[in-house]
Amino acid sequence: MARTGRLTTVLADDATAPCQRIGESLPGVAIALLKQLDLLSCVAVEGRIACVGNASSWGSDDVSYTDFIRDPNGHGWHLDRGRFDQDLRDAACAAGAVRRTGRVRRAWMDADGWQAEFDDGIVRARWLVDASGRAGAVARWLNVPREQDEPMLALHAWGTDRSSDRRSLVEATPEGWWYTAGLPRGRRVAALHVKPAGAARILRDGAWRRLLARTRHLSEVCHVDDSWTRPAGTDAGGAWMPIPCGPRWIAVGDAALALDPLSSQGMFNSLYTGWRGAQALAAVAQGEGTEKLLDYARRLHEIRAVYRSNLHAYYGMERRWPDQPFWHDRQAGMLPEASV
Repeated sequence: MARTGRLTTVLADDATAPCQRIGESLPGVAIALLKQLDLLSCVAVEGRIACVGNASSWGSDDVSYTDFIRDPNGHGWHLDRGRFDQDLRDAACAAGAVRRTGRVRRAWMDADGWQAEFDDGIVRARWLVDASGRAGAVARWLNVPREQDEPMLALHAWGTDRSSDRRSLVEATPEGWWYTAGLPRGRRVAALHVKPAGAARILRDGAWRRLLARTRHLSEVCHVDDSWTRPAGTDAGGAWMPIPCGPRWIAVGDAALALDPLSSQGMFNSLYTGWRGAQALAAVAQGEGTEKLLDYARRLHEIRAVYRSNLHAYYGMERRWPDQPFWHDRQAGMLPEASV
């Protein structure tokens, strides 16, 4: 939006420095989108390493491999997520966006547009873009429905990478499923995705490390030693807003459509919906009518339907532990698209 030169864009951001966070896999199609948006050069080389493929132990004890050499978009990246986010903030400011550091405590709409309350004052705006992630701030403020899918937490930690394998690895276990990837600067991330009900037990008394050590395949690339941080949990369940835009507002990224990490499309979805949402908002702000907003909403419904169908099929491939709570819930209760 800042690049249009016709809109003053205020970036409300409570991050004071790059921070370590989960969500670091960028597929080749997302890199192609960054190139299309002329943002590729903004991503620091030292903040990324190539992801050359995926490995998966799913539905059997064997590992299957997908090599990105056959992908027309090429290989993906594993990112230093905090650095990547900071690079995009800097690119937005370089394009003309005004960064306002601090947390938006609340926002409301009046006859003239929006008022957003920060700790140190109020900012007025004609339009509000909800890029608040899974928190879904605008949905709460406006009481707009935001539907939750099957609840899930990602119990994640970072450690020293002692493996040369540059593929991501997924492994199903009775408790849920694991993911690991090597990261820039010799780091590695590992995450166990589980039902919230069992998360507290796994986070206590070293249980997370013991479960990691018991894995058949992850334990070969994740050397369980004292370099690993204390594991923490974060929301990883899918969610969406069936109505992702309205009078003078639009939701993008996880605020509009949050994906199960098994899809490996979360970061691409955030970039894509941010781009399409900005196009729609800019068109309306320049007097071109609301058709672009309607197109945006329709596109999100299409993405959601395909995503749920694919997710249902993939979870259905794992049949080894039908009586375990995590797998029973997903195979008995998940529909290809229960919300559309």
